Amino acid sequence: MTQAGKHPALRSVSSKRWTQAVSVVLVAVFLAISWVQTRQSKLLDSAIVYNEENISWVFFQLEQEYLKLRDSLRQAERYPQNVNPEALRERYEIFVSRISLVQSMHVSSQVAPLLEHAPTVGLIRQFIDRADAFLSENSLVALKPELIVQLLREMEPLSEPIHDMSLLTTEVMGKTISNRNAAAREQLLISLALGIFQGLLTLAFAVMLIRQVRSLEKRSHELERATDEILRLNSELEERVRQRTIQLEAANRELEAFSYSVSHDLRAPLKSIDGFSHLLERLIANQLGDKAQHYLNRIRAGVLRMGELIDGLLSLAQLSRDTLQFSEVDLTAIARRMEQECREQDPDRQAQVSIQNEMRVTGDRRQLLVVMQNLMSNAWKFTSKRELAHIEIGCKAGVEHEAVYFVKDNGAGFDMAYAEKLFGTFERLHSPADFAGTGIGLATVKRVIERHGGRVWAEGKQREGAIFFFTLGAAAVAALGADST
Repeated sequence: MTQAGKHPALRSVSSKRWTQAVSVVLVAVFLAISWVQTRQSKLLDSAIVYNEENISWVFFQLEQEYLKLRDSLRQAERYPQNVNPEALRERYEIFVSRISLVQSMHVSSQVAPLLEHAPTVGLIRQFIDRADAFLSENSLVALKPELIVQLLREMEPLSEPIHDMSLLTTEVMGKTISNRNAAAREQLLISLALGIFQGLLTLAFAVMLIRQVRSLEKRSHELERATDEILRLNSELEERVRQRTIQLEAANRELEAFSYSVSHDLRAPLKSIDGFSHLLERLIANQLGDKAQHYLNRIRAGVLRMGELIDGLLSLAQLSRDTLQFSEVDLTAIARRMEQECREQDPDRQAQVSIQNEMRVTGDRRQLLVVMQNLMSNAWKFTSKRELAHIEIGCKAGVEHEAVYFVKDNGAGFDMAYAEKLFGTFERLHSPADFAGTGIGLATVKRVIERHGGRVWAEGKQREGAIFFFTLGAAAVAALGADST
């Protein structure tokens, strides 16, 4: 009885102990599961929040965009005649976007060593602060060769720090990813012992890792293809530049030959005709009738006009060939000089001329002098039949505050239906008997304005006058004056 009575008690104590042991084990299992899930949750949160696998790619892109911008500046330095400001500024904006992306990343403590490169980022920022004035998309500064050389010299010292930053980033990220993979494998073993859920989670992690590896391989292949394409395009571009250079040299030689032919081969016959007609007039002056005298006068007038046409063509060809020499030009002073010359040539004319003050631009002084000379002389010529001529030269703000210069008169005007013909070579809307001229002046004006990156147009009405407008493009800086004389 005693043994039989003790047996249930012993079993009760043993059951309680087992219950306590199982409870402890269950609590431990639940704590282990919670710990594993917490660890894996932290790993997943780290991957989601910090996205550190992409950090090395961001630094790699920063280095690549730096190299591309540096190569573009070197090409611009080597071939200044082929500088493409829009392409340089676009390449610079891409580089700036990459450094902004680096600075905006949310970095975890696992990649804290990357913060050692704050000085390097600061150096890049200092370069950007200086280069923004010349390479930003809103910059109006012309990219001259000496400016490109200066930017390239400031950029060269950044090569080694950026490369070191990219290498250390790759090393740190390699260690970070390696440590994370080891922790994941450890948690995988525990998860397999504790339940199917951890196994499924590990499978999902493995799938994600495989996708990332494939994505990196795909990006690597795409980068190789892009590099090959860039090399091919560079080779084609160099060949095109060489061919265009050859064509330009040939065109210049042909133009020089044409100028020589016009100035020598064509002038000689004209001089002979003029000279012999003058001798003929002197020899038989007493025998000439009115009709013969008229014919001789027509011959000599035609020779004179032909000479003027040749001079105009040579001037037009010379203006197209000359290199532009940009400097500050005072259009107000030029206009007043033209007015004085017109009044000296025709002192009996009654004309009221209004010229706006402080019209200053940037351009080729000699060629802009030709523009003002042609426009002013046209206004003076086509108002010659007015008792009181009114001529106005000024500047006004156009679309997007663009400076628009104009020469206005109350002369003969023209039919707007033929406005497009005004700027053609040898095009005339008035009879030579009414107004003398060669038909080359406005063509010369158009050629000069287009070489300055501007545009020219005209408005008018028959017998009421005309207005000629022109702009000088972004390169010309205008100061609009409020006063006029």
